[in-house]
Amino acid sequence: MAEKSPARPPRVRSENDPFRAYEEQFVASPDPWAEIAKLDHGSDRTFGSTVRAMVMNAEPAQRPAMEAKLLAALAAPGLTPVGQLFVCRMLALIGTAKCVPAVAALLLDNATADAARFALDAIEDPAVDAAYRGALGKLGGNAKAGLIGSIAQRGDRGALEALKAMQADAKEPAAVRTAAARAVERLTAKS
Repeated sequence: MAEKSPARPPRVRSENDPFRAYEEQFVASPDPWAEIAKLDHGSDRTFGSTVRAMVMNAEPAQRPAMEAKLLAALAAPGLTPVGQLFVCRMLALIGTAKCVPAVAALLLDNATADAARFALDAIEDPAVDAAYRGALGKLGGNAKAGLIGSIAQRGDRGALEALKAMQADAKEPAAVRTAAARAVERLTAKS
């Protein structure tokens, strides 16, 4: 019968041990879900790539937890415009009606309306249509024209009267009147 070797004592790590430094660095790695809020032009995209890969490869059961993490990033203090756009792009892939209130708030500003529409356009929920109709009077210029395009694309006939009024309003910019006219044409053709 073979003799058992004596149990090894636990390895004691010295200050100069390279494995200790590696372990400490690994343990101290930032959470990619928190770091995506800080994305900026020219910054390290590692965390964004990690989150994108996780979102794109997520099983359906994993998506609600990921959506919650994306919404937390969207509400993070210090959220950059690049981070906001990234989060909206990820919500476009897995967002549900649960994210509509948080993202709809972005519709009310010309600077963030396009990112919000990117996230909301694919969500099949009447709350999105209501948010789009509510934002119509709060936007102007190209952001408003883009919102009108989203309304037409979604086939929201509930916005038809407001769109007809914009089409006829001489105070609206030409881009808005043209978008409204096209939207009215598209929505009436579907009836």
